[in-house]
Amino acid sequence: MTVTPIPRGEVVPADDFGPMVPRLFTHEAWRLELLDEYDDPVTRERVARFKAGEPIDRAPREWWLTMARAVTAVGGSMGRVHVLGPLNDYLRYELACYGQNAEAGEDVRVMSRAAAAGLDLPEFDFWLFDGHTAAVMYFGERGSFLRAELVTDAGFTAQCRRWRDTAMSNATPIRDYQAGRTAA
Repeated sequence: MTVTPIPRGEVVPADDFGPMVPRLFTHEAWRLELLDEYDDPVTRERVARFKAGEPIDRAPREWWLTMARAVTAVGGSMGRVHVLGPLNDYLRYELACYGQNAEAGEDVRVMSRAAAAGLDLPEFDFWLFDGHTAAVMYFGERGSFLRAELVTDAGFTAQCRRWRDTAMSNATPIRDYQAGRTAA
């Protein structure tokens, strides 16, 4: 991982960011995820139900799945790479959800933290919208989302595109990852 200075941008509080995402791009949204847990009370409840053997309820995530289907139906793209540490309950839940994301058209890929170590990726999560707006994500304890900072600095977003390309070319598509885990 590399330490990179982040240019200042527009600060968006956590509660405002999710509803804002569909308005931040027209054809491409991509995310780098580095944490082993993204915490909030709703997610804790979903993970607990998943751990207890209940199926994943699509309803709370349907807005995301609908957006992914709509974007990809018109030739746009949505994607992410999640750099995985040792699997915990949260990551198992996320990996199960990623199958639904992929079915909706999102290009979800994963890689181990060991594989990412030599790739000079940043030490922070970010979204990249249409290749020209980065949303640097800030988290508190246990991965509780605090805020995003929208950065449009051309040099910084160019670096984000390089990180995206590096991560995507070195990560495993979620279907291949899940097939490999099933076969093992």
